[in-house]
Parts: sequence; structure tokens; C-alpha cells
Amino acid sequence: MELDHEFTVPVPVDQAWPVLLDVERIAPCLPGATLDSVDGDEFTGRLKVKLGAMTITYKGLARIASQDEGAHTVTIEGTGKEARGSGTASATVQAQMHDEGERTRVTVHTKLNVTGRPAQFGRNILSEVGGKLITRFAGNLEKEITREESPAEASAAAPEAPAAAPAPETAAAEPAEPQVVPAEAGTGEDAAPQETPKPSPAPAPRERAARSSDEDAIDLLEFAGPSIAKRLAPVVAGLAAAWTLRRIIRRIRRR
Repeated sequence: MELDHEFTVPVPVDQAWPVLLDVERIAPCLPGATLDSVDGDEFTGRLKVKLGAMTITYKGLARIASQDEGAHTVTIEGTGKEARGSGTASATVQAQMHDEGERTRVTVHTKLNVTGRPAQFGRNILSEVGGKLITRFAGNLEKEITREESPAEASAAAPEAPAAAPAPETAAAEPAEPQVVPAEAGTGEDAAPQETPKPSPAPAPRERAARSSDEDAIDLLEFAGPSIAKRLAPVVAGLAAAWTLRRIIRRIRRR
């Protein structure tokens, strides 16, 4: 199936281009996604999807197949498989960035092939879920970019501190020999050591867009909304029953 979505980011296109190619930076912005490794243009990761009480984890490999900085287009190909099941997913994602002054509009065309339990939802439902997923991703990405820009803007706007006035010249004095005051006999106490100035605290690390607990997995029912959830209910109920039955059979076989 083919899906089309779009979103915007609050920076010019020349600034958005390197951000959207930084996989390690944008991966935490995608709900349910975990980046495991990056090797050049190839990366591995996991994607968690919730279907009611069930959680499906896809493990897969993706790569940047092509990129054109002049046209601001990038193509990513990826494949994945259920960690505990026979379902598979593969996708070719083509993204293009459009210059809109201080903002950048990104159009995303996806060719998606899904087998297994999520495939029963059909194109219309997956398209709507994908649209809401893109919206959540864009919101997290905007927070990430805003956190990146805020410290730079603050430092640029801060006025320079006035130069300190030179200290008046004084006659050079011979350095005085340090005097050691012995402790009084019988006290057993040493002289109090001089306080050393405390080092200035190190700058805090840049905060990244954090995922909340409800984004540990993509909840298809949450993203689908009430109207679609009603249509999904029979499918989810059937899948849940099959999943429960399979677990019971496994327990019986282990005895």
C-alpha cells in the first residue's frame, strides 16, 4: 500500500536538512522506536506496536538508499520482522523538504508492505494511524529543535560584560613567609585547613526530546481514535483471543 503524509518544522530548509538526516537525533522523536546501532548509512532498531493487550515488537534494518542535498530529497528503505511471530514489514520512504521561509514543509511518500496481525486493519486505518504518528513525531521533533536553538539564541542575545578596570599599581612587596601556628598542647587538634575555592559547576548536558511512558509503544487504538476503534474492536478481540489461546496451549505443553 502507498501512504502520503506531511509535516512542518520551525526552521529554514538549509537548517532542517542536516537535522532530518541525523538518525541518532530524530529516532527518539518517533513513538515506539528504539535505535540500536548506526553504521554509516545503515542502522538497526526496534519498533513496538500495541494491539489492545498485545505488544508486538519489530526488529529490523534500514538504510539511507539515496539523498540529494540540492533537491532536499532522501529515500530510506527498511525491513523488519516480529521478534515473536511470523509477521513482517517493509517500507520505502521518500521524503522531500520544501522551503517556506522560516519553516520547512516535509512531504512523505511511503510504500508499505505488512504481513501478520496489523495487516488486517487495511489501508485506510493504517493511513490514518500513520498520519497521527507523523503528527506526534513532528511535535517531538519541534521540541528537540527548539531545545537546540534556545541556548544559542540566549548566548547571542546576552550583552557582553564590561571590561574590568585595571588595578592601581602598588609598590612591590617581598612575599611574606607563611607562618605556621602550632596547636596548643593537649588539645590534639590540628590547625583548621584553609578553604579552597569550589570549582564552578560544569555546564548541564543538552536535554533531548524525552519520550513519555505512553510512547514506549505505538498504541494503534489510541492513534486510531474512537470512531475507528469501534471498527477495530472485533478484529482486536479476535486477535486477543487467539493470542490468549496460544499462550494457554504453550503452558499446557510445558507441563
